[in-house]
Amino acid sequence: MNKDTKERKRDKKKVAVITARSGSKGLKDKNILDICGKPMIAYSIEAAITSNLFEQVIVSTDSERYGRISKKYGAEVMYRGNELSNDRAATYMVLEDVLHRLAQAGREYDYFALLQPTSPLRTARHVIEASALFESKMEDFDFLVSVKEAEHAGVLVRPIDEDGSLKYFDTDFSNYRRQGFTDYSPNGALFLGKPDVYLENQHFFGARSLAYKMSRMDSIDVDGRLDYEFACLCMEKRLRGEEL
Repeated sequence: MNKDTKERKRDKKKVAVITARSGSKGLKDKNILDICGKPMIAYSIEAAITSNLFEQVIVSTDSERYGRISKKYGAEVMYRGNELSNDRAATYMVLEDVLHRLAQAGREYDYFALLQPTSPLRTARHVIEASALFESKMEDFDFLVSVKEAEHAGVLVRPIDEDGSLKYFDTDFSNYRRQGFTDYSPNGALFLGKPDVYLENQHFFGARSLAYKMSRMDSIDVDGRLDYEFACLCMEKRLRGEEL
């Protein structure tokens, strides 16, 4: 651990939370699918632990199997109740459960990090950079959210009306230039927040939220089969030291 990291850890107390429900419908058990010899959740656990920033690295799960895997890779485990184990349980509800249980145990933190296991290309470097950025601006911001440059500018993303028309696409696309727009979207890889403000706000967004920009490859979010196959390809290339 270098001097700068030691100072950050001493100055601000923080906890990493990794949420891993077992009941994925689209891609069965996606949080523990193998990616280059490791279950996907392992990459988030290792990113948090390797960063040397956190007092605790906690996996919130409903599955004993997920719990055993998480402990194998060095995380603590909090098992959640049935009411937080279905697809109707919002992220806020899960984080509220973890933060309240930590408070009841007398564990107080300046901020917490949410690392979703579906972002296996996010590394300890990203965690360290995002934390340093957030800590440098904590007087003005309560949250940090990782983002990527959007595939399309917002002007190109519109609903289709019930009549099938493109009435909401009202831009003169004959004069549209991609380089004239730089839009971003949250990539799901990193969220930082002050516990009390988050519990009041119930989300990470708004004027008091700071953006941390990541590349598209590092931002891969595994939701379906195509995402998973692409994540495996990118991880293979990274391990071989190749660029995509």
